[in-house]
Amino acid sequence: MFRHGRISTETDRKPFIFTVTAAAACGTGAVLLFVLGKGDALSIFAGVLLSIVFLAAAAVLFAMVTDRAWIGDGELHMGYLFRNKTVKLKEIGKIRYKDDVYTIFGRDGQEIGSINAKLTGIGRVLHELDRQGVRFE
Repeated sequence: MFRHGRISTETDRKPFIFTVTAAAACGTGAVLLFVLGKGDALSIFAGVLLSIVFLAAAAVLFAMVTDRAWIGDGELHMGYLFRNKTVKLKEIGKIRYKDDVYTIFGRDGQEIGSINAKLTGIGRVLHELDRQGVRFE
């Protein structure tokens, strides 16, 4: 789901559907409480709590959709929220794994970017990087 090519990570279906359902239910509940509620303190309090959960679910949903990595045209593309990095595969010096994050370093030793190790389909991306001769630590 939401793949960017043949060699790509993707958004996992079950957490995505759960988060969309939670956001829709909380958003609908909050709107109904504010519109149809009697205006007493309890309905306002419940509406505010549902609005907070809706905003949290929307933020999680946005992070789930934008956390990705894919290989295309000889380049590794990494993205998370509003940070997008692209590096040519020939310019990658090494990849280090630590704390469920793959950190990508250039040939000069500078950190280029990172990839979440728990993404669905990360194995395909790592296999292609290994096939291209990238060194792993």
